[in-house]
Amino acid sequence: MKKIAFRVDGGKDTGMGHVMRSLSLASAFPDKHQIVFIVNNEDIKDYLKYSNLNIKTFIIGNHLSSDEEINKVRSILKENDINILITDSYNIDQQYLSAVKKEVELLVSIHDFAPFSFPSDIVINGNVYAADMEYKSLNGNTKFLLGTKYLLMRKEFIDLPKRELSKDVSKVLVTVGGGDPLNLTTKIIRSMKLLADHDLIDRSNIQINIVIGPAFTNKMEIIRITKTLNLDITLHINVHKMSDLMLACDMAVSAGGSTLYELAAAGTPAIAILQSENQFQGALALTKKETIINLGRGDMIGTDAIANNINKLMSNFQFRRKMSQTGQKLVDGRGAERCAQEILRKNGK
Repeated sequence: MKKIAFRVDGGKDTGMGHVMRSLSLASAFPDKHQIVFIVNNEDIKDYLKYSNLNIKTFIIGNHLSSDEEINKVRSILKENDINILITDSYNIDQQYLSAVKKEVELLVSIHDFAPFSFPSDIVINGNVYAADMEYKSLNGNTKFLLGTKYLLMRKEFIDLPKRELSKDVSKVLVTVGGGDPLNLTTKIIRSMKLLADHDLIDRSNIQINIVIGPAFTNKMEIIRITKTLNLDITLHINVHKMSDLMLACDMAVSAGGSTLYELAAAGTPAIAILQSENQFQGALALTKKETIINLGRGDMIGTDAIANNINKLMSNFQFRRKMSQTGQKLVDGRGAERCAQEILRKNGK
């Protein structure tokens, strides 16, 4: 049995993308191994309750200096006899990694960029652009797992059935991740109302499926707005199997990040509205491969522009079909499984 710890950041203001992919990797390890999460706040602890894993959680807080956090994390690793540490945070630098590496047999870093030479034994970047990054190893012994072959996704997205899209769009999915810091959901709802008001969609033939994540602070506002609109809207709170919902919908309006890859695996054409700078590079790469339409920053785009792009995608079946087919070729959902195998192999099973 191995004791595997994840040091991961997330929250209502920053979203839960890092937590979600760390959970995907954690669930890919055989059940005999013990999983520990070292997190920065209570939001993540509440989010972890929705996983089916038996996770021991340590909350270290948001207000420690780098040295204070390093010392605290090292103590947790030592006191709990952790064998493998996996980090997923943009706040962790080379000095931090070098310090905590001394306490474990194997250090793994999940990172979307290459900001420094990594002292880690393994670095994972499952993004479509990862192979173009100039990753470097500090000691010359780092193994880099790069590209969508190693994309960290939940088991429900493994080898989904080949998608056959309907020519007409009758179900639209709205999903912006575990949290909604830019209040994008209400903006997207108002865009759908604009289309209905201008008779560009038939209210009687369109169902809007809105996902409410566990870190949403605007849930009551969304509920209030949906009650005032003459639209067929279904709210899905804390969805346990997103793949089913994605497969059931003809297209999606989504935030950036890991959700775009999940939609690709499901073959669901998507319009992306980005919530943070770290989503830009992935969205740009997916746009070039024609798996999404990228509208850029959510705080810089209005409801009219969102509505126009929704209408264009709904009206273009050939492009939606191409997006669907390209996405499913790109992502097979087995990345977490492959990464877990590589980690255990490197650590001697």
